[in-house]
Amino acid sequence: MPGIYITRGMTVSIPQFSIRFREDGEIESSPLTLHVRFDVCPTWVQIAKRHLAAALAARISRETAWQGTDEDAKAQALEVEFEASMQAIMAAAVAWDAAYAVLREHVTIPQAMTDTWRNGRTARYTQVAEVVRRAFSLKPKGAALLRSNLKEIYRYRDLAVHPSGKIEAPLLHPELNLGMEWRFVYFRALNAEVAVQAAAAMLWDLANNGKSKDPKVTEYQKTLATRLAEIFPEGAPVIPSRPAAK
Repeated sequence: MPGIYITRGMTVSIPQFSIRFREDGEIESSPLTLHVRFDVCPTWVQIAKRHLAAALAARISRETAWQGTDEDAKAQALEVEFEASMQAIMAAAVAWDAAYAVLREHVTIPQAMTDTWRNGRTARYTQVAEVVRRAFSLKPKGAALLRSNLKEIYRYRDLAVHPSGKIEAPLLHPELNLGMEWRFVYFRALNAEVAVQAAAAMLWDLANNGKSKDPKVTEYQKTLATRLAEIFPEGAPVIPSRPAAK
């Protein structure tokens, strides 16, 4: 290989390298091999933030359209807000999947628990929360809060990835006070804002305030904190006070 292109956000390591001085004075060394890893967690946070901005703009357009009488414009506005909101929430969940993938390499899960996860088809959010708990030695209260928040984010992700094929009764859209398809109720800008900001805020908190005994996790924290600071130059993400509709 003639060379390696290193980009911002990449982690570079040298797994094995040795130098030996021979008796004749010559230096003998092993081949130098670089291993690289790119953490996509911040990338997905950036994608989630971008889609959230689109969802918030779509909400304004939807509010304007629904003040008029053009039914096609109303329907189109709902679709645009739905699509942007769904993508924002999906990206937020994937960001946590990416963080989990990195931390999982440095966390020991008992074989019995691994078997239970596999055989019992344990929910994804439960597995992610447990790995994070072990990586940062979270106290019970913090672990419970993390698990609860992740449960909601992954619930919305599952609605997008595994939607029900059943014909169901419409749900009340709380902002329009009309019965609608469930997708327009669950995947709207308000819920996307809560999900994305919560996902990013929890990652920010772990990156900046988490305490780990593993130096590799600590190193990952520093890299993650730097990249999140670039995505949120105004400071830590703030979770909206308005709760998402269930």
